[in-house]
Amino acid sequence: MKNLKIGFLLNFYQPWWQFPAVLHQISNQCYRPILQLVNSNSNFCFSANINLSFLELLGNGFSDIRSGFKKAIERGKIELMGSPAQHPILPLIPEIIQKAHIEEDIKRKESQFGIRRNCQGFYLPELAFSRSDMRLLQSEGYGWTVADDEPFVAIYGTSSVPFDHIIVWNGFKIYMRSGLWSNRISSGHYSFYDIRSRIEHEVGQWVGGEPAYIIIAMDAETFGHHGEHLIEWFLRPMLQEWAGDRIVPIETLEQIFPIRSIQYLPDGSWSTSADDMKKNDPYPLWNSRFNTYHHMLWKLVNLALNYFEHSKEDCLKITSSCHWWWISGRPHWEPEFMKFGAKKAIEIIRQYGGPKEIVTAEKIYKELESIH
Repeated sequence: MKNLKIGFLLNFYQPWWQFPAVLHQISNQCYRPILQLVNSNSNFCFSANINLSFLELLGNGFSDIRSGFKKAIERGKIELMGSPAQHPILPLIPEIIQKAHIEEDIKRKESQFGIRRNCQGFYLPELAFSRSDMRLLQSEGYGWTVADDEPFVAIYGTSSVPFDHIIVWNGFKIYMRSGLWSNRISSGHYSFYDIRSRIEHEVGQWVGGEPAYIIIAMDAETFGHHGEHLIEWFLRPMLQEWAGDRIVPIETLEQIFPIRSIQYLPDGSWSTSADDMKKNDPYPLWNSRFNTYHHMLWKLVNLALNYFEHSKEDCLKITSSCHWWWISGRPHWEPEFMKFGAKKAIEIIRQYGGPKEIVTAEKIYKELESIH
């Protein structure tokens, strides 16, 4: 398919509490090999979210990774999107905290690392989309984002997924991630040549040979860490063959494909299924209607957020998406990682809260601490 363009988006993220040994392992398995591929390639390679919380972890022993990102971005090999500083599920936090995450991301990346976004795209952690957030993103100078197509398909049907146009809601462009192709790649079951053949055949039949695009997005750790073979089996040959030709910056797609306004877009994430949509549970791994522990942690965190003006950095950290993800039970269950956020939240409340509030918070914290 000569007329096919691909937006390829990688999410580079680690939580603020990540263990040094784990970070060293992932760096050697994933980040360094990816950057070696990118900086040895003369063409554009992919779009990316490089989260501030991740960059801040790259202290002694990781300077080559930070400089590798900076070099690739400055040379136009990576299209860097903006993002919230500590990787929260943006629709689930108050607007004042959303705005603080966005502004902290810009300020700290530039002042500490000399890194700045080179497009108007904004990365929503876990692709957790909500219509209510688009006004804020526009006011902060952003013009587009990527959302998952599963919630969209649940409303409009498979045949409605955009491939020859770009959808716009209230003036904000939304590109739809292909769950089908992204999940096939991240499964680790297919080589690049398998995927290339399938895309040529299946997408070719779908679009009838007309100019088209698809968006493929996943965690960067898919390559080398979760799938040890996927650097050599998939990423290297893909960049050798498609970088700068088939793979293009997502923002440039608006120069090729027409814009179409849409009246409604459902809330959801890249972990939201059609069944979740039917149950009105758009963020099942972070605020499920059916997860008591999610509700308890949000109650504790929201009590702490009342003292944002007194403890800004810690309040941003406690909203990291990981704290809820590890107690989602679908299939993730590691309450000890949730407790990093809960502990920091109770410390804020103990320091700044009133007596009654502290009693309430201590009761919640004790219940969360007892989870195993």
